[in-house]
Amino acid sequence: MRRIGPGPAIATVATEIRDLIEAARSHVSVTANLAMVNLYWNIGRVITQDIQKNEKRAEYGATLLRALATILIQEYGAGYSRANLQDMRRFFESFEICQTVSSKLVGGDICQTVSGISDKKEILRTAPAESCERLLIDFRKHFRLGWSHYRLLLSQGDPLRRRFYFEQAAEQHWTVREFRRQIDRGLFERVALSKDTARLVAQEKQAGPAEVVRYEDIFKDPYVLDFLGLKGAYSEKDLEAAIVRNLEQFLTELGTDFCFIGRQHAMRIDDDDCFLDLLFYHRGLRCLVAIDLKIGTFTAGDKGQMDLYLAWLKEHDWRPGENEPVGLILCTSARRQHVELLLRHGPHRMKVAEYLTQLPDKRLLEERLKMYSRLLRE
Repeated sequence: MRRIGPGPAIATVATEIRDLIEAARSHVSVTANLAMVNLYWNIGRVITQDIQKNEKRAEYGATLLRALATILIQEYGAGYSRANLQDMRRFFESFEICQTVSSKLVGGDICQTVSGISDKKEILRTAPAESCERLLIDFRKHFRLGWSHYRLLLSQGDPLRRRFYFEQAAEQHWTVREFRRQIDRGLFERVALSKDTARLVAQEKQAGPAEVVRYEDIFKDPYVLDFLGLKGAYSEKDLEAAIVRNLEQFLTELGTDFCFIGRQHAMRIDDDDCFLDLLFYHRGLRCLVAIDLKIGTFTAGDKGQMDLYLAWLKEHDWRPGENEPVGLILCTSARRQHVELLLRHGPHRMKVAEYLTQLPDKRLLEERLKMYSRLLRE
């Protein structure tokens, strides 16, 4: 297949992007990070607007990004790869600076177009020379995060989830490391599905940023398993089989550093054959993670069974240099008082968490997210 070289139209786009890069590099009145965010947003704007002019957008877009990457990498380095240019395009499309009827040219509102927060509005169009002078004023007000933060936001596909993390990262002044930790902990799901928002806020205020990995921090509550497609009545075997079929998505829901070892891990205890539903390894904690699946409400017997599993794993599967195994009991209902009383005394390296196979109504989610933000500010 013959590759199409950059034509006059692409050369024009490349020239406009060159102007943006040079203007941003020479602008010393703002921080480098703010200038970078401004630059990348404007590059995304130029690319998006050029693609929208072409009837065959998908085909032309791929050609444009490939050609621009070739040109810009030669002149400015690997930071302008095709993948990075695509991120800049997505950044612009996800966070547009809009001009409402009542706003002036400088001072437009930031609106997440993909979220349906605002209707179609006129996008600010400024000359490249103006963008680093006039738009930076607006960016300082609205784009309060660094480029690495925005790249993390772009990985959050759901618009509601993205908006929540944007607000929390800006208000709580999260570092990139803390931002990633909160995503891995499933803060969005925990807030959206919490039955006691005030209690959750109190826990978050008390916890603060974690400098070391703790087993309490790697587990979420609840886990959202809507991707399993389970409806109506199902058994623990059905649940386990659905998780294994959708293992990649389940690993994503668990968070980073989880490695799958196997299912139905066999244990011989006295004359009984016992089988652990799922066994994982966590690289950050350097320990085995046992997961027991339950259909129904958590009971004291479930805790005793997990104690037995963890003791066996420590006795037979533990290796020198590793930390002690930890356990996760996933159930449809975890009665809080039962859990607190059973895990109150002694070093119990386990977590009891609920799972959901379907998300609640979106309006209810939004109300809980707003309540969390309000309580956190108080």
